[in-house]
Amino acid sequence: MHLLATIPRPDGSTFKEILAPLIGDFFPPDRARQHGPYYFVRTWDDRAGTELLRISLDGVVDPGATGDELRRTARRYGCEAHIEETPPEAAPSPLWNAGFDGTGFPALSKRLYQEAAPILGRFLAGAAGEERGPLGAALDAIHLMTAHTRATLLGSPQRDLAEYGFRDLLTLRLLSYRSHFEAIYARSKDPAAFEAACARFYAQAGETARNAVLAYGDPDTGPADRTPAQEWTDFIVSSSQAVGKHFQNGTVRDAGRTLEDLERERGGPVEPTRFHIPPIPELDQLLHRDIDFLTFRLQTSVLYSCLYTLGFSLAERYVFCYVVARANEEIAGKSMKELQDDLDELARRFAAAGAAITG
Repeated sequence: MHLLATIPRPDGSTFKEILAPLIGDFFPPDRARQHGPYYFVRTWDDRAGTELLRISLDGVVDPGATGDELRRTARRYGCEAHIEETPPEAAPSPLWNAGFDGTGFPALSKRLYQEAAPILGRFLAGAAGEERGPLGAALDAIHLMTAHTRATLLGSPQRDLAEYGFRDLLTLRLLSYRSHFEAIYARSKDPAAFEAACARFYAQAGETARNAVLAYGDPDTGPADRTPAQEWTDFIVSSSQAVGKHFQNGTVRDAGRTLEDLERERGGPVEPTRFHIPPIPELDQLLHRDIDFLTFRLQTSVLYSCLYTLGFSLAERYVFCYVVARANEEIAGKSMKELQDDLDELARRFAAAGAAITG
């Protein structure tokens, strides 16, 4: 039996105060479970205008007892759990706003979240058990983000390019965090003030980020055993082939808005950001049609969604992206523009290598 629960966040509370501890209470890492695969996701109900926690429990042995336990747990935190018995496929995709779709996407997104859920539970338990505080949790998230990018490269065909070592490729793939930050920087009400706030946080977190970038430049030196970063690495590596196959078969496709889409919506040209300019053809091919890079993009969407589910706000996520991106640029000894030029060159060489193989 499959149970689908929705738990709205009470007015006047925050996710970190109420729903994140509720997750840790109901899904302790060492608990014997009376159900099969499960996931939990922080999401938004547009119709009700409410943030909520959605929980999917498959293979439930005793639906009545499990539902009652979940309701009791929710009430301890001042929440109400609304529980339905539904087919698993009736549950909404946990990645509904990730910019991907296709006939295989709903099932794939749920399976990825099911694989990630135990890791998220241990992340929350570790943060609570060690009383790490807000800064400690943020540093753990920054570490996780860097480990994630390394993991997406371990099986990448880009490693077949003789001209590039693993650290070179990691530097260029970490540039995606700069792209993510620059997109929101350009849309913020006061970009200078926002970047200044990010820089102040970098003074606290920069050393951790630089050490992570340095540590993960070796494909044979990963995160410490039995840590969320190491478990996340295993999850990303083990899921990459299946995700890539969905793109290859056309059952999952990129549905994100293109520059042309934005120009149609706005009725005119879109001003470039400091980072985002029309890409050269080879880079456009890499970003939007290369199976390996599409896999990286989808897995990074999973990462961002999971950070949100761990209780980090969208603003915090953009700050973390700034921190990792700046640390990467400092370790590389190159500016954002220089790394963009290097990425263009990588795209050209990768396209030429592919043409040589197929031609």
